[in-house]
Amino acid sequence: MQYENGRQRDFPRVKDLHLVEISRFDERGFRADMATGRTLDISYGGLRLELYHPLPLRSVVAMALAIGDDLVYVKGKVVYLEKLEGERCAMGIQFTKLSRRSKRLLDEYVDKALAVGGQG
Repeated sequence: MQYENGRQRDFPRVKDLHLVEISRFDERGFRADMATGRTLDISYGGLRLELYHPLPLRSVVAMALAIGDDLVYVKGKVVYLEKLEGERCAMGIQFTKLSRRSKRLLDEYVDKALAVGGQG
């Protein structure tokens, strides 16, 4: 596992699968990549995402995350990479920008999941 700053998790994680559309932007702010993946876990401060090709460490990303009937839009940064079986990889994404609505929806989701024992 490769971490950007050697630091690991700051928040409890909820293990759950959700579809995610992710876009990576280059240093000039232009979209460089777009992919679809799935979450492996979610926390108040970020998520762990499974994809078939890794995005570079420290990449700036925008995501649309499906939670129930809602799409939650967040911006983040790739903070670690991990090779999984086959050609799959896991990426840790730290949230860097959320709207009030997105933060409320994510917080409510994590609160509810933790209350029923969904922590991983």
